[in-house]
Amino acid sequence: MESVKVRAHGLFADDMGVLVETTVLVADDSNFFRELIREELESTGYRVLLAKDGGQALALYRSHDIHILITDLEMPVMTGLELCWHVRAADDQHRTFTILMTGDSETARRVEAFESGADEFLAKPIDLPMLRARVRAGERITRMHRVMVEMLNTDYLTGVLNRRHFMERLEQAYRAAKETGSPLAIAMFDIDHFKAINDTHGHGNGDLALKRFADHCAAQVPGGGFLGRLGGEEFCLCLPSGDLEGALARVEAIRRSTAELTVETGSGAGFGFTVSIGMCLDRDTVSVTDLMTQADEALYFAKRSGRNRTVLRGAEGVVVKASFYVM
Repeated sequence: MESVKVRAHGLFADDMGVLVETTVLVADDSNFFRELIREELESTGYRVLLAKDGGQALALYRSHDIHILITDLEMPVMTGLELCWHVRAADDQHRTFTILMTGDSETARRVEAFESGADEFLAKPIDLPMLRARVRAGERITRMHRVMVEMLNTDYLTGVLNRRHFMERLEQAYRAAKETGSPLAIAMFDIDHFKAINDTHGHGNGDLALKRFADHCAAQVPGGGFLGRLGGEEFCLCLPSGDLEGALARVEAIRRSTAELTVETGSGAGFGFTVSIGMCLDRDTVSVTDLMTQADEALYFAKRSGRNRTVLRGAEGVVVKASFYVM
């Protein structure tokens, strides 16, 4: 029973609410101190990554989701202060709690460390009970920050990204696509006749339809993609489009399967709904604003031409192609 209580300190809920091991990155040029900390933390349920210098630590930080960073002050390649600065510059949402190990007790030095992004100090030689206490405190603080960030980034009704965070992610993805040449597409979804749903079944059941669609669509988001609610009954999916036919097929699958959904009302009755979709590829755009505008134009065409269809914004007019259209 005691081991279960201890191990609970090393569990952390990820963005999907799944419990994972808390990941601690330890950076120290001393193999003795690295192994001492690793053995102590792994025995209490933490996942521990080791780095022998600041450069290696920064590379590990960038390739893993690090909850707690423990770093020595003086290291080759990159000092602990420099490492803290780089981590904090990249971690504007404070998802990582940073503990700086030092034998230096000078106030000026500690002030410099705080200004570089350190959250806490750990004196050398290391007091293991104090180490555990510092890590547990950091875990609590990091968990609180992550929960707050999740609340700020999530649409309260549907649980997908809210408009602000979706647009931030899209800006990042768009820049990366232009820099690397890896194409992306967006698909804007609008639930058809949503006002009629609210008028007929009530706003509470309208909310159920929104949640039902969001859950249904989120379950089909491809790797590297993300879904957000733009507002009202409108959603947007960003997805890789290296295989255009594959991207179209995925979006079409969402459209067709949405038409088969049923929303159960409190009275036991049920109703269905459909969605109209406007797609646009990044290759013919010059900015995220342009990308969104063209996708919105395609969505408007889809609704104006009969609803419950997918329209791809292209450069050759309107061509009927199976169950979707190219503008």
